[in-house]
Order: sequence, then C-alpha cells, then structure tokens
Amino acid sequence: MKPNEIYQLLCQGQLTLAFDTNAVFGHHQFWRICNKINQLNDKYRYEFKLTVSALVHTEKLFDLKQELKEKYNLEIVTQSLSSKRVSIKSFEVRHAIATASVIGKQFPTNDDWHKFKRQKCIDCLGLQRIEHIPGKGKTCGATIDWFIVGHAYCEDYLLITQDGGEEFKGIEKKTDLASLEAAVDQLTKRLQEAPDTS
Repeated sequence: MKPNEIYQLLCQGQLTLAFDTNAVFGHHQFWRICNKINQLNDKYRYEFKLTVSALVHTEKLFDLKQELKEKYNLEIVTQSLSSKRVSIKSFEVRHAIATASVIGKQFPTNDDWHKFKRQKCIDCLGLQRIEHIPGKGKTCGATIDWFIVGHAYCEDYLLITQDGGEEFKGIEKKTDLASLEAAVDQLTKRLQEAPDTS
C-alpha cells in the first residue's frame, strides 16, 4: 500500500495490524511502533489492535531459543508481548481455506506451483535460473509465509512485512515497518495540532 493509503486506514480509528516474522525480528522498531499505537489508543480512544499469528510467534520463539540458549525464558517473552498489548492469533480452518485460495489464485495448476517451488529452492541455494538442475519441484517445501499471508488476508488485517517475495503478492493490504511508522507519526502530529474542542 502507498503511504497515503496507510495513513487513511489509520484515520478510520479502527484497524488490526498483523506483524510478519521479519517485522518482529526488528524488535526495537517493532516495540517503538507498539508504543506509539498504544498511545493513540489511550489518548484518542482509537481501536488499533496489535497481533502476530501463532505461526510468527513460533518462528520468533525458535529464534529466541537459539539465540538465548539457557537464558531463554518464555515467561519474559509472554510478559513483554502482554505489556505492549500484542495478542497471538491462532491459525484456524477459515485461515487454511483463505491460504489455499491465495495460493490457488497465483498458481492455478500443479505445474505452476511445482515450478515456483523448484525455483524458490534454486534461489535459496544462490544459484542462477538454471533449467538443467534435476527435479520437478514436487517435493520442494513451501514457506510458512504463505500461511502468514493467508491469515492476514482472511481477517482483513494490515500485514506489516519487510518481505517482497512471491508469497506476498497475493495480498494488497500490506506495508513495511518504516511506512507504518511514518503514517502513525503523521496521524499523531495531526491529532496533536488539532484544536481542542472539549
């Protein structure tokens, strides 16, 4: 979405923001945006909700376990999210249906889907688009990003992601951290400059 479109969405005063894994990984900016959103909710009675999919939560917990090793503490993670009013949203049947729809629109045939997955594997290895590499792509895996996109799409959330991969082409209601923060700052400034009518 364009910056002005994000700003217009925020001006409506009600919006659920879903953060992708890579947005949560930039935790300093993520926490800062959470604080700014919560200030808008508190001061101006806006109804912005901050969420992460259980799938994103899984990836972040795994990352923290690897990074922190024996210092990893789930209670601290849970308290941190709670203090920022970030809720974890489960992945349910309706999200599975929406995800299948998003993938199906981009890849209407098995052949399209297998070619995409094959190329994704080749790209992950840092190779060029070489056709003579063996394999048809059928056994190549799909990324968790599809499910994160399907979740946000199903719930009509604004997805915050730093990723521009194929998985994210199926959803229009998305932005990145910098654009979101700029729109939040723009709204905050407008509200602060508005005359007090109380």
